[in-house]
Amino acid sequence: MPPLKILHLAAGNRWTGAAAPAFAEVEALRGAGVDAHYAYVGGYKLEAKLQHHDFAHPLIEKAQNPFSFARSVQALRRLIEGHGFDVVHAHLTYDHWLARFAVNGRTTRIARTFHARRVLRSDPFTHSLLRRTEHCFVINNAFRLVERQAVFTPPPVDHRQFHPDGDNVRNAYGIAPTDKLLCVIGKLSKDRGFELALETLAELPEVKLMIIGHGEHRPALEAHAAQLGVTPRVIWAGYHEDDLAEHYRAADALLFTARGSDEGHRAVLEAMACGVPPAVAPIEGIDALVPPQLIAAHHNAQSIAAVARDVLEGQDSALRTAVFEQSRNFGYAAAAERLIAAYTL
Repeated sequence: MPPLKILHLAAGNRWTGAAAPAFAEVEALRGAGVDAHYAYVGGYKLEAKLQHHDFAHPLIEKAQNPFSFARSVQALRRLIEGHGFDVVHAHLTYDHWLARFAVNGRTTRIARTFHARRVLRSDPFTHSLLRRTEHCFVINNAFRLVERQAVFTPPPVDHRQFHPDGDNVRNAYGIAPTDKLLCVIGKLSKDRGFELALETLAELPEVKLMIIGHGEHRPALEAHAAQLGVTPRVIWAGYHEDDLAEHYRAADALLFTARGSDEGHRAVLEAMACGVPPAVAPIEGIDALVPPQLIAAHHNAQSIAAVARDVLEGQDSALRTAVFEQSRNFGYAAAAERLIAAYTL
């Protein structure tokens, strides 16, 4: 059997959201010997990040209108024809439509990963796409498609970047080795669980909280922290990407209080790969990723704080080892194995 040739499409313009897990799947497949490529939106910072990879192609135009759509389809069609891809794997609805038109009339198969519950629709347009889609995947084990079976493909973790051994950023933020430190990560937007993280901190005296991320909601969160009386214990770290593992390793535990825009809960897996236990709210699909004792019984500050307290008081090296070993189930090798098995059914 000739080697598989797979093209992944992600029309996001930022590394957050679907772009990062989609690219990680390409890297995982390439590590397993698959000729995998990645097409994405050019003209943003993402292009600067990926431009040194010869398998990453900025072929999707920034604008989303009929003219730019047609040009993107033509560019993708030339790549597909020239390279002879077996599967075009879309990650967002826009690139699902791009794949549908670029592959039109060819033997190339279409795959789609659903990254958020909001796109699990049953409208006629979605049905039209799915009728011509051979492989369906979901990034969250709780997601279900109407009348279609889907393969669970959680976000791959790059253990070259995320691992327990290495530096941490405590000194950079004036955090003592003996300080108890929680971290929380995400875009600082409304309804992303940061209020609940601060309320959880209020239940844990003498503990500090590092907030990793930036966004327009920070002033409201600062006001909430002041109201709760926890401002002196909050560290605003800002957005981090290349040194993110060093920030995870600084923490004794990760608070995970709400789903993100991409509902694969990637931060939980990254933290575990760094040997950092998560204390998580009972969020849809989280039980497929973490040991049950790390999931709060209820979605409130008291319940999440109880889990965090157990982790902080235990300082159990066995638990750190256990969550790292659990993260191996979501590493590149395991991710590639899941994808290849699905493509070759």
